[in-house]
Amino acid sequence: MKKNLLVFSFLMLFAAGFIIPRSAFSQGAGDSLFTGIQVHNVNIIFSQPNYWDSLTIYYNQGNEQFLAATVIANGTIINNVGVRLKGNSSYTHPNNKKSFRLSFNEFVSGQKWNGLKGVHLNNFWNDPSFLREKIHLDYCQSVGIVAPRANYVRLSINDTLFALYSLVEHLNGDFLETHFGDGDGDQFKAVDAFGATSNLVSDFRWYGADTSNYTNRYEIKSDSKMGWDRLVSFIDSINHTTDAYNTFSSKVNLNSYYKAMAVDILMGNLDSYVYNGRNFYIYSLAPDYKMNWIVWDASLSMGALPGGLSNIETLPVTYVSSDTGRPLFGQIINNSQLRHEYLMTFCEIFTDNFSSSKLFPKIDSITTIIRPYVMEDPRKMFSNAQFETNIISDLVISGFRIPGVKSYINARRSSVASQLNTLGINCEVGIYNGNETVNDFNLYQNFPNPFNPNTIISYQISVNNDVSLKVYDVLGNEVATLVNEKQTAGNYSVEFKGADLSSGLYFYILKTPNQSVTKKMLLVK
Repeated sequence: MKKNLLVFSFLMLFAAGFIIPRSAFSQGAGDSLFTGIQVHNVNIIFSQPNYWDSLTIYYNQGNEQFLAATVIANGTIINNVGVRLKGNSSYTHPNNKKSFRLSFNEFVSGQKWNGLKGVHLNNFWNDPSFLREKIHLDYCQSVGIVAPRANYVRLSINDTLFALYSLVEHLNGDFLETHFGDGDGDQFKAVDAFGATSNLVSDFRWYGADTSNYTNRYEIKSDSKMGWDRLVSFIDSINHTTDAYNTFSSKVNLNSYYKAMAVDILMGNLDSYVYNGRNFYIYSLAPDYKMNWIVWDASLSMGALPGGLSNIETLPVTYVSSDTGRPLFGQIINNSQLRHEYLMTFCEIFTDNFSSSKLFPKIDSITTIIRPYVMEDPRKMFSNAQFETNIISDLVISGFRIPGVKSYINARRSSVASQLNTLGINCEVGIYNGNETVNDFNLYQNFPNPFNPNTIISYQISVNNDVSLKVYDVLGNEVATLVNEKQTAGNYSVEFKGADLSSGLYFYILKTPNQSVTKKMLLVK
């Protein structure tokens, strides 16, 4: 095993319906690193005799300064790579297993590893299962949420085994270019200020018109001179609107935002906006500068946040720590139309994806591959026995419960299904309307699927009604309006033509005034 350190397991990803890589049809930057389940072999060679002292001094200075090192990645030698320590709570790892940031182009312009300028090595702090980050980020990929990809690294330092790490894609201009087609927009990162005198968070609350009131609450990552002004204007709009639905519809890419909030809540990820007010990026582009949400750092998913809420398995699907303290989501939950749309999106990301039949085989595959590396990790935070236990069931450490991964999924699915039923939501049919669930129509799966370039979408309407049928890409952008008219009861079929579109996942949504149903289809060229 130690000679063959690159382990690759390619799952039948689309057939299983769980992971659909962003470049499923052509090789892109990082694809060979993040496809399937792999443990990569990385060896960092420091020439400096007191390199650890330098790394910790740089970390404590807070300037994100890098130390030069040679990196041997899967046998490829990369010289003059920038290396630094990172993390907040994770930096306190009891066995000195710090998280790392590797910047391949820090000292050599244009230098990359597998097309990537940088990656993160995260240390599984407070995750006995070594699964949470991979499961959460892969889930995001599968339901069309913009998020970094994840896999695993067996890390050595100066030819000596150091530890097993999570390998996570870095968010930079190349990442934005890939996902949004343009890397020159306004990019902000939520601050990580816990532990400071006043625990600052990126909450989207209004602190006045002066941009200086926000510079310690958000970290700008772009060069735009007007970025701060646009951010403050955005915060002003969502806090002071008298028409939340139209304001949010015009200011936020709602489909992707709904999904990100739904997955955080579904996965019990409290180290996120709805609870801790951190671990996300936002990105906006000309001409409308609509806010796009990017997920970041899901390592404490499935209830692993110390001091978080108890009974995380029953977390309300509309949970927000404070309506006024988290207005970007609180406004949605308190507006009937926005809440309606959010709950239907919750159905979309939940019904066909979050189940033991879908997730347990993936968990078993990951566990089988990483188990030898977990066992040999000399700096892991928990024991081998605790690793095995937490895959299946809860651990109680110093009075704090860390939910078992599989037990969480089973309990969470049951709770969410019950909550949605209580709210009047039928994920298979439609949405709440007064005191009953309406059944205005049936929407069928397109045929053929996958398709190239055309496919037929069929549906049945039970009563005369206003009907719209629209197609959206994975970012929530409308790409086609197929129907938008009053129709009589009956059966209908419409052809969707994808000749001018790129290969990928698309969603089609059939709506009447009382109901909305979404299905997905795959264009393969």
